[in-house]
Amino acid sequence: MMLVFVNEDKELQENFFHTFHQTNKVFCFSEMYDAYKWIKKTPGAPDMIISEVDIHDPSGLQSFKFLETKSKLKNTKLVAFTPEPVEKEQISLVISEGADAVFSRSSLFSDISSYLKYLQTSEPRSKSESKKPSEKK
Repeated sequence: MMLVFVNEDKELQENFFHTFHQTNKVFCFSEMYDAYKWIKKTPGAPDMIISEVDIHDPSGLQSFKFLETKSKLKNTKLVAFTPEPVEKEQISLVISEGADAVFSRSSLFSDISSYLKYLQTSEPRSKSESKKPSEKK
């Protein structure tokens, strides 16, 4: 799978890359803008875009809403992660803004691993069918 990881933390980017690059194509970016510019000019689309969101900052949520509208990304899973554990209503908010799943940073790598296994074993579904809060671990 092609994974795009967006986060300012270079160490977290390196850890993500080293954790997932052996079985996936992994591309890391510090800013969503840079990731989107790269996606636009790259043939094909990523299978998953993973980005940290601040529940209290609407601009992060708007990025997911924007990505969700792009036809090139119609089959791309949008995964949000948060610095701290989130409450059920916050998860619902992030999913309503376009995310397919929401994870906590503290368990991000294991949650992404589980989510990738789930996606690889489940049959393909349209994006609207797959938006379920139950995908949160």
